Amino acid sequence: MRVTALDIAGFRNLRRISLACGPGLNLILGPNASGKTSLLEALYFLGRGRSFRTRQPRDLIQTGVALFRIVAWLAGRDGRRIPVGVERDAHALTARIGGAPTRSLAELARQAPVLLLNPDSHRLLEDGPQLRRRFMDWGLFHAEPGFLESWRRYGTALRHRNAALRTGSANRTVDAWDGELATAATVLDSWREAFCKALEGALAPLAVATLGMAGVQVDYRRGWPLEPFERGFADWLREGRDQDRKQGHTRIGPHRADFTLRIAGRPSGDALSRGQQKLLVIALVLAQAELYQRHAGASCILLIDDLPAELDAGNRERVMQTLAGLDAQLFITALEPGLLNAAPWREARVFQLADGVITPP
Repeated sequence: MRVTALDIAGFRNLRRISLACGPGLNLILGPNASGKTSLLEALYFLGRGRSFRTRQPRDLIQTGVALFRIVAWLAGRDGRRIPVGVERDAHALTARIGGAPTRSLAELARQAPVLLLNPDSHRLLEDGPQLRRRFMDWGLFHAEPGFLESWRRYGTALRHRNAALRTGSANRTVDAWDGELATAATVLDSWREAFCKALEGALAPLAVATLGMAGVQVDYRRGWPLEPFERGFADWLREGRDQDRKQGHTRIGPHRADFTLRIAGRPSGDALSRGQQKLLVIALVLAQAELYQRHAGASCILLIDDLPAELDAGNRERVMQTLAGLDAQLFITALEPGLLNAAPWREARVFQLADGVITPP
């Protein structure tokens, strides 16, 4: 899906914004505090139902107004346009798809698949495994029709098992949740392992293009021991139950899953400089976009905030050339037009933003 038009009102420091968006590169230029990041944040909220900057909805609502509204007209390969919109006041979120109300954030995500690259994206490699699990699960949500149901099934079983452990429930009660947990865990583990293999294949050429390095490996970690192979997840749960009871939670399982990256056999943190790690993260997110395109047969929406930050001219040029080779719609922010080369795009749209208002470039 591609955004053909975007309308934003009452969001952050943005005045009423109306954009006719291009199918490829949309370059948003402006000084610091002009609203560039807020515009990307609005698109992200449309596709995720949450912000990447705050957990407080009130922070998103412009001072002096009751709510914000974000509406995008999305077009698929058949050219059919679908309006998708969200409204958020201090109390509730309202969403519509094709004019009909929906309470499903999952359906919003399917209609507006957004991926973000910003100056904090290095956390994907440097922080704990939660961000990497979300990364895997975003890809699987769009690739496997049954993923969301299995993910929810596992989460429900995990909550009930943990409650049974904390309250000292009988073993037969915990046994019941062990079986439910193991069934869902086996499915999630299989999908995540396959995803990481596919990710490694998609990442390899992109790492060469952006980073200039071959030999990138994606090592999946399931969240419980691999050996002995004849022992299933339910066996590990039973063996560790007494310790789980002491700690009041389930210590192993897909909720502990992770993946790591290696370059020529070395951990990426040891093999790469800080600048090189940023390029690797860029390649990783672009690999996610590539996998989405393979599974969905359509492009996702890439939001890239302040791409020139921490990249020299040569690296910026390589990244822009790589982006031009993707089948994706791009919204990229920068301070000045000369920092990024838009020449590889046949039609690039440039928007100038100042004090929350779009002005002629």
